Amino acid sequence: MAVFMLLFYGVATILVLMLCYALRRTLDRGRRVSLHLRLDRRALLWMVGMVLVAIAVNLAVAGIVHALGLAGGNEGMPNGPWWFIAAAIFSQGFLLQGIPEEIIWRGWLFSSLGETRFAAVSSVLVFTVLHLVSQGGQQNLLDHIIYLTIPCGFAVVALIVRMVSGSTWAAIGVHGGFHVADDLLTDRLQLPVGSVTWVLQGLIWAAVGLLILVFHRRRQRLAALTGQSC
Repeated sequence: MAVFMLLFYGVATILVLMLCYALRRTLDRGRRVSLHLRLDRRALLWMVGMVLVAIAVNLAVAGIVHALGLAGGNEGMPNGPWWFIAAAIFSQGFLLQGIPEEIIWRGWLFSSLGETRFAAVSSVLVFTVLHLVSQGGQQNLLDHIIYLTIPCGFAVVALIVRMVSGSTWAAIGVHGGFHVADDLLTDRLQLPVGSVTWVLQGLIWAAVGLLILVFHRRRQRLAALTGQSC
């Protein structure tokens, strides 16, 4: 069953790769559009690092929620062998959502639009607005709007790490890591499903993205100053 699940959800990734190949051969013909999917040591470190960041974000949210006395929402852990649960969480978080969606938004679309500011804003905004129809515990229209803080927050980080690292795998680490951390930790940390958790997650993710961007630009300035002094 675990192998079947991996293969079943893996179809989503394969279909997206085929779609992007067709788009590059038709819509992007004559232009250098890359999905930036070369998997090397640096890309792998970025991806794993962002998964760890996703876990840290949920721990930070849990700390705030517990400090405010708002913990709750423990719906019980899924039953089954650990390896089956691990396969289910990985396949849904990465093969069904993280990998195919980031290939489209931070891989193909960002590159197809020229990796400009317009491309960056489009990648984040369109991705965010599409989540108006997602189902993550929303009860009404206001919930659907507030929920957008989550996809907007981690989409900003995904875009930033894609630009900083030059690899879509870093963005995949953000997106897949978010889902894996959510599935693993929401019940264990007693995070309530609702606006408080959504807003905290979105804001902390956005803060992480800004910190990465500031650190990257500082390194660039230091490198430029070092090069001039030499």
